[in-house]
Amino acid sequence: MKLIQFINLGGPVNWVLAALLCFCFCQCLERAIYFFQSRKGSKNDVLARLRKKMSECKNLDEKEKMKKFNAECSILYYEMNRGLWFLNFISSVAPSLGLLGTVTGLIGAFSKLSQAGANVNIQDLSGGIWEAMLTTAFGMIISIPSLLCYRTFKRIIEKRLLAMSLYEEGEG
Repeated sequence: MKLIQFINLGGPVNWVLAALLCFCFCQCLERAIYFFQSRKGSKNDVLARLRKKMSECKNLDEKEKMKKFNAECSILYYEMNRGLWFLNFISSVAPSLGLLGTVTGLIGAFSKLSQAGANVNIQDLSGGIWEAMLTTAFGMIISIPSLLCYRTFKRIIEKRLLAMSLYEEGEG
């Protein structure tokens, strides 16, 4: 079965899920590249950037130094978290959209059933239910990897924040 056929089988909700899948893939790829390029020892190392910024402030008094340190930490924190809200959103919404597609598909299947009256063909009913269930599966297929990426990226951020706080303690 081709991807387009799979998406068409699930109906219009599957097209929304397919769009979310594309956005999820792009966001995961972008964040993975960012975290790889800003890893420890790279030219964009977060802790090295913080050290460099603090070395520029060594002639300032302690209050100004802390102000600059906190400002730089805030900038780095928001830079690391950029776009992660969208992965969290996708991991939350995709299963619900999948269920919505299932419900709308089942409504369509039972509508056909009621129109058939006494001439009910169980094959038509089971085919409609099978198609409706595809959206739930597609929603889960999208949700699980997006949640996995979201949690992985948040863990990387936690480790970097810990390193930043340890750096602050070492300076102070």
